[in-house]
This record gives sequence, structure tokens and C-alpha cells, in this order.
Amino acid sequence: MAQDDTRVRDQLIEAFLLADGPVSGEELSHRLGLSRTAVWKHIKALEQLGFAFEASPRVGYRAVRIPDELMAPLVRPHLPPDCLLGSPILWAESRASTNETALELAQKGLPHGAVVTAGEQTGGRGRRDRAWASPRGGMWFTVFVRNPCALRHAPDLTLLAALAVCRALRADGVPVEIKWPNDILLGGRKTGGILAQIRAEGEMVDHAVIGIGLNANFALEELPEEIRDRATTILHATGRPIDRPKALAHILAELDRLYRDLRDGRGFQAVHAEWIALCSTIGHEVEVAVGDERVRGMARSVEPDGSLVIETSPGVTRTVVSGEVLFSDREHI
Repeated sequence: MAQDDTRVRDQLIEAFLLADGPVSGEELSHRLGLSRTAVWKHIKALEQLGFAFEASPRVGYRAVRIPDELMAPLVRPHLPPDCLLGSPILWAESRASTNETALELAQKGLPHGAVVTAGEQTGGRGRRDRAWASPRGGMWFTVFVRNPCALRHAPDLTLLAALAVCRALRADGVPVEIKWPNDILLGGRKTGGILAQIRAEGEMVDHAVIGIGLNANFALEELPEEIRDRATTILHATGRPIDRPKALAHILAELDRLYRDLRDGRGFQAVHAEWIALCSTIGHEVEVAVGDERVRGMARSVEPDGSLVIETSPGVTRTVVSGEVLFSDREHI
């Protein structure tokens, strides 16, 4: 969609959100600086996105259904005024990957705090470049930050994003947990993941994209059959949908607070105890992929620097700085 069309779409949605009753075509035409025919075409385009309107002659249009898409005018009312994340929010009905879009836009001057969202992803990727199923009804978004931290603290971005997601969803009654280092679990099954990609200059991170995918408001049957025994959706696990725009705003608000602390030198260490309390990995048998190597043992702790300590045999430990937990005895595999 062209930039002007996106601007008109968002202004039109805002007009309906703020209206106490029907809005006349003449008023919308004046407000948007468009002909009434052009306004009608934009309303028809919104209907293709899940909006529904009642039109009454000589009265105007009234929105009777507004979908919970991750669009700027639907998210912004829930953001704290001082939140530095979420401006702008760039939504598209479909993207190959929100991370890839954000990386491309970064070369064109994408501002700090921008969030790229999508109704669906056709080429979503997770760790180790695995395909990530991203159907409609999920939450697929990428947060863009400039100069977030020193390169040595880059792993904190993923750890803090996981905490932000947990804070926001648990406040909404969704009891998610963290699987070290970047998965979100619900009832022992994967319901989300985080993929941070950085560009560094010397010892500093120049910019980073923090991609977050959450299986939210769609049926379990929308996931590939081969992963349904170890993955879930919020709708399936809790029996109710979440308000996706509000959830995104709450995640951004929590991440903004954590990001500011990181920039001020208080990163993962400052929230270490809280993170540990939400971590489902500690105290369970795990197998961790470290490159081509597999490390098996009991997960004993996550250190203040974010590394995982595994007891590989009685009294013998191995510290893993970066890797992927392939399974634990708490997960359904």
C-alpha cells in the first residue's frame, strides 16, 4: 500500500474510533481532503480488512466491527504518553518477514522505536533459520531500536524482550513462562519466540531489530500438524482470545522501560531474579544445541550475564553462553 493510502487509512480508522455516532461522508471528505467517492473507496478497502460499517442515507457511516489488527490507530490509544516505542507503527496485511522489512527500512532511515507489524507472515523465520508458521490471528511484529547497548550486552535484548512479553501477557491472565533463551511457553508448549538481529559498529550495537511472534487468536489446527504436540496458541490454551492491539501496547510499554534501563547501564542483571522466577528451564533435564554440539544435563541456573549453567554429570558443570534448548522434561515433545 502506498504511503498516502496508509495515512488515509489510519486517519479514517481514527475518525471512526473517536466518533460518538455516525459520521457523514461530507465530514469525512472534509477531514481527509478527499472526494466522497474516494472516501467510499477507502471504506470498501477497510471492509476487505475485516471492518464492517452501517451506511444510512443523509446520516453517514458507523463502524459496527473493528478487527483487532496491530494497526497504529488501534494500538496507540493504549500506549503510555512517554513510551518511546511504537512511533511509527507500520502495518501490512501480509509480509514475508517483519524482521526483514525492518532491516530494509533501517537502511532508509527508520527511526528508533518504529514497530513493523503484519496480519500474517509468509516467510517468518526463527532461530537456526527455521520456518515459523505465522497465520492470521497471531501477533507478528518487530521493534526497531538504534544504539541500544554495547556489543557485549547484545544478548540482553532477547532476554529483556522475553521478560516484557511475560509481564504484559501475565497481567492479562495468560500464565506464560520463558524457556531459555528466547521461547515463550504456555502450559509447557511453545506459544511464542523472539529473534533479535543486530548491526554493530566496533564495540557498540548500531541498531537492532527485535522480532516477536506470538500464537495468539487462532485455532491450534492452523499450526503445522508436525508441531501441534509441542506448540499451542493462546486461544487454544486459555479458551479466550486476547485484545491484540492492547497486548502489543503493553509489551511495548514494558520493553521501553527495560530498554531505557539497558541504555543506562542496568540490563539483564537488574531483572535477573524476576527473569529466573519466570524461567521454566531451570531444574530440568535439557539438551542444548551449541553449534553442531549437543550438551545434555540438568539446567542448574541462568547467570546474571544470561548464560545457562548445565550440570553434565555429578559435580561437573558447563556454562553455555549461546545455544538452543531442544527439550526439557517439562515440555510436551
